[in-house]
Amino acid sequence: MSAQNQGNINQILNLVELAEDKSSAQRKFLYEKIGKFLVEDNESFSTAEKELMADILCRITSDVEKSIRAHFARNISGMKDIPNDLVVFLANDEIEVALPILKESGILQETDLIRIIHTRSSQHQLAIAARRNISTAVSQALCDTDDTNICVCLLNNHSANISDDTLEIFGHKSENIIAYQKPLVQRPFLPDHIAEKMYRWVSMSLREIIVDRFDVNPQILSINQHDREETIRSISDQMDPSEMLVDKLHTAGELTVGFLLKSLRQGEVDLFEFTFAKLLNLSRSQIQGILYTDDPQLLGVACKVLELDKVVYSTMLDLMLSTKPPKAALSPTEKEDVLSFYGLLKTEAAVRAINNTRFLAGEIKYYETN
Repeated sequence: MSAQNQGNINQILNLVELAEDKSSAQRKFLYEKIGKFLVEDNESFSTAEKELMADILCRITSDVEKSIRAHFARNISGMKDIPNDLVVFLANDEIEVALPILKESGILQETDLIRIIHTRSSQHQLAIAARRNISTAVSQALCDTDDTNICVCLLNNHSANISDDTLEIFGHKSENIIAYQKPLVQRPFLPDHIAEKMYRWVSMSLREIIVDRFDVNPQILSINQHDREETIRSISDQMDPSEMLVDKLHTAGELTVGFLLKSLRQGEVDLFEFTFAKLLNLSRSQIQGILYTDDPQLLGVACKVLELDKVVYSTMLDLMLSTKPPKAALSPTEKEDVLSFYGLLKTEAAVRAINNTRFLAGEIKYYETN
């Protein structure tokens, strides 16, 4: 055995002995000592010796200040010969410690990242979404979080590999989640057919980008202001102009949830009511009963029938409440309860409820319809 090997063994035996001392000062000294070995004297130790030191760090880490752990994580984040178990351990630590590892360490494997996405905080997920060259499977796991901020971060990460199927999902959701639109159309290698679909509901400035960057027909199924004015001019006195426009859009297959939300955001209440009623196959008076009741569960059931995302339902609820007196506002706790109720709703059950006239009339509660 060489003198170097014997010296390493003696040092590690001393470290193991020190690990038995549970005082915070001693643990701090031990953590910094092992950190120095792994960072500054890395090439002096074998793989087995490094793994033993890593095991010691994992066992004592709960007794070491966060700032010391974070400093160590920053030092090893770019290194390639640190034991995998230690890197994964640090990546699962509090975000202040985990951040440099999640963003930079090349040791983390696809399975490690997906497990962290499934088990750790949204801050950990955001850090992974900003990581370079993540795989399609990791991107899919991030998409599955359904967290708008995380998904926007992923879409803005142009080095991330995102499958066409996942981009299809984002493209579909972008009709209702405006934050997805610009990152999507600016994303390199976005398939033309996704951009073409998005052309129908994005703003004029984004339409210009789509026409400039993608091979699409700018005339595709777009309902412009001239079409609308022509429709309104052709309406008889017997039918509401908004109702006629909604009927025309519905017949053309262009009546969408995006149009519904746009009408509400722009304060076109008649258009909004007629659109909502048409999408649900209800009368305008029935939809008004849903919209202007004091029971937000009615709106939740209606939105679930259309299978709207919880974020979209929350936005619609806020917009509707903004039209009511201040006393109708929901407290944060009440809002959370309403959104929790929406998350538990099943589409099939919501359809049964919306077809129950007693429920629509407010005579019975949702749970009494099933």
